[in-house]
Amino acid sequence: MGKPAARISDHHTCPDKTGKIPHVGGPIVAGSPNVFIGGLPAARVGDMMMCIGPPDSIAKGSASVFINGKPAARMGDKTSHNGVIVGGDGSVLIGDAGIVIPPATTSSDGGSSESESSGSDGRSSSTPIIIPQQMAAIHSAAERAQGICQVCQDTENQEADSNAN
Repeated sequence: MGKPAARISDHHTCPDKTGKIPHVGGPIVAGSPNVFIGGLPAARVGDMMMCIGPPDSIAKGSASVFINGKPAARMGDKTSHNGVIVGGDGSVLIGDAGIVIPPATTSSDGGSSESESSGSDGRSSSTPIIIPQQMAAIHSAAERAQGICQVCQDTENQEADSNAN
């Protein structure tokens, strides 16, 4: 399952101390100049955070999602002061592992058989893999200059009839 995406203004905790003075984590203060999540700049590994004590930065992020070439930061990711990001936008979930779907096997009748896969959460699903058939339909429709499905073709025919009148 993904984690909420971190952005400028989302806070973090900080367990460090400078001498006997404990640090207090504050907001993320730097982020992407051109990627926004929930209207705020997205946070990435290396972006700075306010901290009572020396400035903190994001130390860990997603292994599979990158923003401007840097790993995306998420709620729960570590900071350089060994704290964690405690805020994020729950409408954007960033995860590291997807479900791997093995390639379809072709049965003797030329159809695609169903493959059973097990996701990272341990669930098993039987899903027909029809990407090759979808690609063939797209290429065929493009060659004929027609819609991919009957609904698309009917819409195109109606539009052509309207334009002819």
